[in-house]
Amino acid sequence: MNPAESDPARVAVVTGGANGLGRASALRLARDGCTIAIWDCDRAAAERTAQEIRAGGAAASARQVDVASLDDLQAAHRAALDEHGAVDILVNAAAIIGVDASVLTTPLDEWREVLAVNLTGTYLASRLVAGGMAARGWGRIVNFTSHARRGVPALTPYAVSKAGVVPLTRAFALEFSARGVLVNAVCPGRALTGMVLSRVPAEVVRNPPVAIGRYAHPDEVAEVVAFLASERNTYVSGGIVPVDGGG
Repeated sequence: MNPAESDPARVAVVTGGANGLGRASALRLARDGCTIAIWDCDRAAAERTAQEIRAGGAAASARQVDVASLDDLQAAHRAALDEHGAVDILVNAAAIIGVDASVLTTPLDEWREVLAVNLTGTYLASRLVAGGMAARGWGRIVNFTSHARRGVPALTPYAVSKAGVVPLTRAFALEFSARGVLVNAVCPGRALTGMVLSRVPAEVVRNPPVAIGRYAHPDEVAEVVAFLASERNTYVSGGIVPVDGGG
């Protein structure tokens, strides 16, 4: 039996679900039968992804949300509860990479914005939904960290924000796993998304320094997200799961 045929219908919120790895995750969860709520700052792209999901036969909605804004997140959460009754799955894919700059010259506003979206946004969205998941005895939260957490020249705010997702993931897992809420993070290497293709030279894309010999397709990352977010995952929590082709 296809696992999607045996799983109860779940409501999945995907932040940053309009593009890139968030979009791939939203589409993959829809194929598992989830109702998808896309929260993204790009309203038009979010609606296009929602329309694609609906065309495939699943339910989907799109809402313009700045994940760095608690007001935006609270309004989106209330709307999801009003429309669907619950949020069962949260995928925190919303992220910005920021501008290239020396650690000494990174503008303070840039530092604050990148951490606000990538780290604080992940925390706020998780905090909003985790209590309801625990009260129902079932939930899945999947965050996105990155190999950049080890440190990346010229992208210090991004690296710091992604490093912070690791202890944040483990903190939520320690607090909520025994109450049925499994919390994990995926750690992609580079995947063939617009964000990567716009920054990486074509020659490096063709011949990447990756053991498997190529960069990931977004669908390959989304497949891991879908497992971690599903009924099939019964014992993985607090994990930082590499999806990096061997590094």
